[in-house]
Amino acid sequence: MLAGVLRLAGLLLSFGAAVHYHLKLAQWLADRWGWADSIAQFLKPLIKLPEPFNSPEILKLPVGLLQKISAQLPLPTPWQDIIAHLSLLGPHHTVGQALNLLLAHGLLKILAFLGIFLVVKTAVEWIVSIFAVIFRFSPLGPVDKLAGLVLGFFTGVVIILVMITVLVPLQVPLALLGVQGLSAALAKGISTSFFMAHFGPPLQHLDILPPLIPEFSSQFLFKHIPGGPGTKI
Repeated sequence: MLAGVLRLAGLLLSFGAAVHYHLKLAQWLADRWGWADSIAQFLKPLIKLPEPFNSPEILKLPVGLLQKISAQLPLPTPWQDIIAHLSLLGPHHTVGQALNLLLAHGLLKILAFLGIFLVVKTAVEWIVSIFAVIFRFSPLGPVDKLAGLVLGFFTGVVIILVMITVLVPLQVPLALLGVQGLSAALAKGISTSFFMAHFGPPLQHLDILPPLIPEFSSQFLFKHIPGGPGTKI
């Protein structure tokens, strides 16, 4: 029983550590090692923005100029919603370059979250394995197995929570990477998956999912990306 409790506690600890530290790790990887720039370079030939993100005139404008224009004239959607996020990446980037970097930073946050979760989970499981060996040969062994059924249920809930936390924001980069090909198939697979259909809405309704990419919420995705031909940037 103790081993099962420790495993569940380890999952909760791993999830909590990932939620708390993924932004700091992603920022450190971007600033110290240039991972965001590397991801952006990798993504550049793959990105094929769908409507309404594919206005060539807007994509070629410097972000600083677009921000000045937005102060005088209302921008068409979705630019009014994300101009503040784009401006944080530097006013001298073009809108297309800034959007590319924004996607790269979003993917880096997801990778940082998964990395922290897996590292902490592996470390905790190694420690728990020591206790599991001890209690397997103790008089509490049968009790441990019985309690494992109950604890297994709660462990599954935590695992589902982790999966939904990653799958919900992952739809946004996949949709913005293109509306055709592999990324479109992955985005559709996620949105129609069993986990998203049955567990996504209740968890999002409870408002307990940490936003890994707050720049692109799921509401933003469904509001602004109806589909259609994409445009390379």
